Amino acid sequence: MIRRKLTKIDKFAQTLINENGCSICPGEYEYVSRGSVLIRQHLESFFDGTGVQPPELKTVKNWFYSDCPDWVIAVLSRVLVSRNQETPR
Repeated sequence: MIRRKLTKIDKFAQTLINENGCSICPGEYEYVSRGSVLIRQHLESFFDGTGVQPPELKTVKNWFYSDCPDWVIAVLSRVLVSRNQETPR
């Protein structure tokens, strides 16, 4: 079995998956599906009210097998940094 090469989006997927109480790792069953759904949910929230449609779920899934656009990394970075700043310490 050939394993896929990890891409930039895996870092964010793993963080979001772990935050949801799951312990799925890259290469495990449902990892790409679960990560894609969580990433798309965050993109939907980001674009909510702007009139821009977030990418389709199948597009997000493809980013796990090829490279994703830099704007996606920027949006996900912003979302995670914003959430970490809101969390009381």
